[in-house]
Amino acid sequence: DALVLRFFPDPNYRNEALDCIAEIGSLNSNEHNASFLKLMENVLTQLHTTGISCEADTCNLTNLFLHHSEREEQFVHKLALFFTGYLKQHLTLLENEASPIAAVALKYLLRISEVPDQEIFKITVECWHILSQDLFTKSKTSTNNNGGILSFNRTNNAMHALNPIYINILHVLRIILIGNMSKPEEVLVVTDEDNNVVRESTKDTEQLALYKTMRECLVYCTNLDYDDTERIMLGKLQKQVDGSEWSWNNLNTLCWAIGSISGAMDEDPEKRFLVTVIKDLLGLCEMKRGKDNKAIIASNIMYVVGQYPRFLRAHWKFLKTVVNKLFEFMHESHPGVQDMACDTFLKIATKCKRKFVTIQVDETRPFICELVESLNEVVNDLQPHQVNAFYEAVGTMLSDRTPIIVANGNRIEHAQILNQLMSSPNASWKRILTIGSSNPAQMTDSSTLREMIQILKLNTRMVLTIGSMYTSQLETIFQDLLNLHRHYSEYIIQAV
Repeated sequence: DALVLRFFPDPNYRNEALDCIAEIGSLNSNEHNASFLKLMENVLTQLHTTGISCEADTCNLTNLFLHHSEREEQFVHKLALFFTGYLKQHLTLLENEASPIAAVALKYLLRISEVPDQEIFKITVECWHILSQDLFTKSKTSTNNNGGILSFNRTNNAMHALNPIYINILHVLRIILIGNMSKPEEVLVVTDEDNNVVRESTKDTEQLALYKTMRECLVYCTNLDYDDTERIMLGKLQKQVDGSEWSWNNLNTLCWAIGSISGAMDEDPEKRFLVTVIKDLLGLCEMKRGKDNKAIIASNIMYVVGQYPRFLRAHWKFLKTVVNKLFEFMHESHPGVQDMACDTFLKIATKCKRKFVTIQVDETRPFICELVESLNEVVNDLQPHQVNAFYEAVGTMLSDRTPIIVANGNRIEHAQILNQLMSSPNASWKRILTIGSSNPAQMTDSSTLREMIQILKLNTRMVLTIGSMYTSQLETIFQDLLNLHRHYSEYIIQAV
């Protein structure tokens, strides 16, 4: 009582008092429930008395943090520590009270979560993760659902099993998480400190850890009420399309959030949701002008589609449209776009490989047959490491041992596809060796060596993905490899 009633109201001692209060509030002791309850009641009373409201339209915590002294900033940080520490230990105690104390405490935590500070946000997200996980576990038990977090049956709407105080709290929490979603590892196109669109140079491990926590938290929240998550996301997407809230950051966080809930919904609602999302994003890409805008939109399209392989496997036309769009992005010179297009193509090829080697509805032959024929046109703007990723993707498709049948019923051997796939590298290989046979000095030229190394890297990617099917290609280059090994061994000996 002395800390809360005597020292907390005094600005000179408020932060130090809050340090002590936070330590006390985070203790776990069932013997002093009445004292813990009184502690929260007193703190809420003092916050209200000092003019710090928990209501969104009157809360001044963000203003206090941004436009006041360092001491006020520290106060908001310490307030975050108090509420998160207390609620982790004693939320159940507050729930059992007839008064709205639990709802008020959670509203304060929401307001603190809205403060634009990364460290404070991390603190609150960790708490929300624990609370949402606990709510999901309780609701799953109440609805007798045996599925895991990614297989929750939305027909048994978990909101019916929740304490009513959480309905609005979780709605606001979803908005906060979606609006502040951290960047996932797959996204390579970012904005630098000068607001230029660039390729990410290094991985931010703290940001990735935050994304993982936020993703899990949003998945829990989505399972508790998918309809609400869908309404929020589609509402925000519509505001991107009509331009009322258009910005790179708003689009990024929204699409990262959309990708993060992959698998959290049943197949039919996922289909309806994704069709709307992808069509809107493709339309946005066509509508917006400027290479930077298109690069940001392209990176988000690639991230979203890469997160939903179940949907792509079930809808061939959408899958084909997405892959052809990736091929378009592979000709885009903006930093990071080509890398991300190749990475996404590899990811989709890994998850959906059988769809590419079997005839689909309204098709006369498997997609892989078309792909190897147009391969040179697709990869002609790619850098060597990107070509490697592309070949690995095609090799991944080929590794599916399903017989490749065309429309007339004829069977195409995997070795035949492999031969077409490797025709261009093999032609370059033969050209180099032919030149080298008439001019041995050319074999030590740096550009020749780089080209040969690249061809060998392509072969390495292929053997790693298709295994024993690589035998036919090995037969093509094996003797050449032995001859080259002998040639360079003799060259090294002479040089030494």
